[in-house]
Amino acid sequence: MNSTASLPVTTSLPFRTPSGNRNGGGPSNNNNGKGQSLYIGFVSGCLAAIGATTITNPIELVKTRLQLQGQLQMSNKIYNGIGDAFVKIAKNEGILGLQKGLFAAYLSQGTMQGFRFGAYELFIKLLNNKNPDGNYFFLKNLIAGAGAGAVGAAIGSPFDLVKTRMQASTMYANDPQFRGYNSVYSSFKQIITNEGLKGLTRGMATSAQRTGVGSGIQLATYGSTKKVVLKFVDEGAYAHLLSSLVAGFFLTIGMNPFDVARTRLYYQGKGNSNGEMYKGLMDCIYKTTKQEGFMALYKGFGAHYLRVGPHTVLMMIFWEQIKKMLS
Repeated sequence: MNSTASLPVTTSLPFRTPSGNRNGGGPSNNNNGKGQSLYIGFVSGCLAAIGATTITNPIELVKTRLQLQGQLQMSNKIYNGIGDAFVKIAKNEGILGLQKGLFAAYLSQGTMQGFRFGAYELFIKLLNNKNPDGNYFFLKNLIAGAGAGAVGAAIGSPFDLVKTRMQASTMYANDPQFRGYNSVYSSFKQIITNEGLKGLTRGMATSAQRTGVGSGIQLATYGSTKKVVLKFVDEGAYAHLLSSLVAGFFLTIGMNPFDVARTRLYYQGKGNSNGEMYKGLMDCIYKTTKQEGFMALYKGFGAHYLRVGPHTVLMMIFWEQIKKMLS
């Protein structure tokens, strides 16, 4: 069994020169292979994210609304749980309402995951961490995952901001902030008009921190779990599934407080009925726990895992298969 297959991204990709030799023989071919590896990481991550997002966007919508309702005890509680949210959204907004913000989610996830997986390849090379039996393998994997996740999240944050506001726009129909959030274009126009270009950076730092933590946990636990799983089952979709489920669970535990804070920071803005409630990540966490209790940081946890679990599974399966096709 190939030990390098235990990693989600660090597996050496077989590139062929015109003569048929693997990985070439000279420095120029090697450099070309490195560039091609980064390209494959970006494209496969982007396409895998779009495929997974199509399926998981409805539960992402539910998670967002569960995290927003009742914040700081200043807004009403609309939904009594995941099932109730699905029923009410479908009843009041139609079945297509469950896919609200889908195109913005494509742009967000495609950009974020593309740069995340591409940057992960780069970080792994810089840290010289291709050998799962090498020194500090887990730590290096964690650092590479966190760094790549932060880069991807920062770049994709404006699209995520738009997606969150589009998904919340019909939750509180009387909120003046969300008038005109009917499309990605109109949403960007609203933000720039009312908040300036700086408004597009709202929540960006928290998004980078959130995804850095999540990516570090996900990619490190996925790679390490897969290494164990491959001792019992052969490389393939089943091994990817088991590894992804474990990675997704730990990811949700570590990331949910950051996710709640990010959603709320994205939601607030000029014109919001409740005004500017939070100054940043720590202020949001402090006020949330003070007014709603510590467990408020785990609002939407069930929906988050139901989204992250399948999304992680689909992302990793799509990513592994697309990467093989491209290489």
